[in-house]
Amino acid sequence: MTSVTPAKRGSRILVGGALVDSFGNGLFMAASTLYFVGVVEFPATHVAAVLSLAAVFGLASPLPVGHAADRYGALRVYLVLICIRSAGYGAYAFVQEFSGYAVLTCLLCAADRASSPLLQVIVAKVAGDEERTRALASIRAVRNAGLTAGLLAAGAALGLDVPFAFQAVFLVNAASFLVIAGMTRWAVLVADVPAGPAPAADRATVQAPYRNVRFMVFTAANGVLSLYDSLLLVLLPIWLVQRTGLPHAWLSVLLAVNTVLTILLQAYLHRFATTVRGSLRLLKVTAVALCLSCGLFALAEEVPQWVAFGLAAAAVVALTVGENLHSVASWELSYALAPEAARARYLATFSMGMTGQRIVGPALLVGVLLPLHLWAWGVAAALFVAATAVALWSGRPAGPAGTSDTATGTPDRASAVGTTDTDDPSGTAGAARTTGPGAARTTGPAAATPHQE
Repeated sequence: MTSVTPAKRGSRILVGGALVDSFGNGLFMAASTLYFVGVVEFPATHVAAVLSLAAVFGLASPLPVGHAADRYGALRVYLVLICIRSAGYGAYAFVQEFSGYAVLTCLLCAADRASSPLLQVIVAKVAGDEERTRALASIRAVRNAGLTAGLLAAGAALGLDVPFAFQAVFLVNAASFLVIAGMTRWAVLVADVPAGPAPAADRATVQAPYRNVRFMVFTAANGVLSLYDSLLLVLLPIWLVQRTGLPHAWLSVLLAVNTVLTILLQAYLHRFATTVRGSLRLLKVTAVALCLSCGLFALAEEVPQWVAFGLAAAAVVALTVGENLHSVASWELSYALAPEAARARYLATFSMGMTGQRIVGPALLVGVLLPLHLWAWGVAAALFVAATAVALWSGRPAGPAGTSDTATGTPDRASAVGTTDTDDPSGTAGAARTTGPGAARTTGPAAATPHQE
């Protein structure tokens, strides 16, 4: 992991914060659904409905919060969100009424999704142009280890099978946010970067992201490319049972392959995405890897079970390669397309593409494509190719900056923390990764809410 560990002290502090972050996320993932459905006895259908509603709040929240970050400073707004999330997740320990659960879940989903692009802004300034992508890759890698540790720790606590154990897990998770806030502030102080917003005159001259056609097209194409997220977490379990007849236990093996390979790949792939030109090349390879994955999944449906698992494992490997290539490329390209004085707004808008995929993706893959049998994989591959073609056109900044091949490939090299999101990892976010700047991948506050995405 030394090849992915950032050189700067401030960056390493942020990586440490991500480890604390994902540990708390693992605690919450293990306890939330069991507690609210099994202990408090909220109806499972009601919980699901709240999660769907919360996803809408998560889709809408990044843009207004991004505006606030550009106006008041990303660090200041980010720390406010962290405090809100700490209080909110702690309040889960005392929720007994369904209405309180619903309000908290919607509020926290909105705060979670809005925090992700602000973290990307802060990481970019603390790490600097020379190791921005490296720092994000390191954050994404350590989240897997932290999430696993959190899941195991929660499992030990919940083994006591008493309500207090669940409540204690929620409170520890809430406290972890305060640690994250302190470490983030510490990292900014160590890096000695300004924490104020861009000058009002500069902000006023920047085109709003939703009026920037090229940027919005790239955001939409990125959301379609991110369908691998729903493919892995939603479609794969159903496909494994319905199309191959393989034992359910093999799903854990396939997801473990995804998680371990993600950790390994992040140590190397970030070095190929330090320029716009390099990131665009990675998008081309991403399309190849994702299409290969679709082809292998299709073949796995037509062979005996003992061969099917090998093909499914190979398909997951190809999917994971494509996922990680896409993640590092999208970090660099989204940053390059975001004007300095409105970076928070632009990155917040960009994060909405991934959130939209999480809302639309499961229904599209399971409800529309899966019934097509083998044709489903051909349609999925065509979507990946089309999205890549659009992203290649729209992902290059217009004008002279678009041809830049400097260390960052960005049109604005110097940016204040206050003026400028992954799972995860996404972003993300298998279930242990992210899809934004290193987020652990989840499905919502009650099921598995990430600290950052």
